[in-house]
Amino acid sequence: MRTRTPFLVAMAVVAAGLMSAGAVLAATTTLTAALKGGSAETPVGDPDGSGTASITIDPVTRQVCWNITVTNIAPAVASHIHAGAAGVSGGVVVPLDIAGFTGSTTGCAAAPAAADLQAILANPAGFYVNVHTADFPAGAVRGQLSAATSNTALGRPMGSPWLPLGVVLLLIGLAGALRKVQMRV
Repeated sequence: MRTRTPFLVAMAVVAAGLMSAGAVLAATTTLTAALKGGSAETPVGDPDGSGTASITIDPVTRQVCWNITVTNIAPAVASHIHAGAAGVSGGVVVPLDIAGFTGSTTGCAAAPAAADLQAILANPAGFYVNVHTADFPAGAVRGQLSAATSNTALGRPMGSPWLPLGVVLLLIGLAGALRKVQMRV
């Protein structure tokens, strides 16, 4: 009679690996943007304005956190993440600081829709952060988002169809191996 202990231990190790990989895959992602005024904004924004934005997205909790710093602009009345490639104006996707600020702001808010966050994570350059002022209500400064850190063990962005497919294929293979071992016993 054969023993199944080594196989069960191996299965436990694989399961633990998959669980820890799942934790990495669900990790937060940080995106950044260099904010510029003038012709970087559409329509033209504050010619002297500049700044930086760091946006952290947690796709599991749908929480979006921000750290935005601006210089050479009037007090901000709001900031948002908008949909739109460089040079294209788009609608608000995620409201950030909607109370207004001077100089810098940090905070967190729930995103309106999980699908919006997946779209941002899949194509950060298709979205931008802008800061609105009373003088420039359409936006004083703007910056396209770009990935600052990877959020997966394999370096693929969230929303990539290959990662879930790979996990499914691995599980199918493991199930087949378990069936063969059970048939031998």
